[in-house]
Amino acid sequence: VKSVIKADKHRKIKFCCVQSKAAEPYLRVCGVDREDVLRRFVFIEGLGLYHQGSTAALRVLSYLPLPYSALSAFLIIPTPLRDAVYDFIAKRRYDWFGKSEDCLVLQESELLERFIDREEMMDRNRSNL
Repeated sequence: VKSVIKADKHRKIKFCCVQSKAAEPYLRVCGVDREDVLRRFVFIEGLGLYHQGSTAALRVLSYLPLPYSALSAFLIIPTPLRDAVYDFIAKRRYDWFGKSEDCLVLQESELLERFIDREEMMDRNRSNL
């Protein structure tokens, strides 16, 4: 998320924690169950238009400037093959890149303002202090 926010200079992409109340109307309009989203990354591109897995990741990249948007060319690869690679990377990402215990979004206002559920995030953070 942080990498996408930094690369998205034109602020085209907004974010939302799937567990938040703010996510409910978006999931409902797309007909997506919360459980599905917890298993696989979802990108809601428009009213009723959503993508999951590798397609979601590549569609996000298509909104970013070059060189990131060039990676969306991988959409020509058949979805099952792309998703197999995506799942392989997803299962190992914390081993390869590490995992932060702190919520970096709450520490940087530039990141926080990109979340449509920022008020809920801040409330949860205050109640955890």
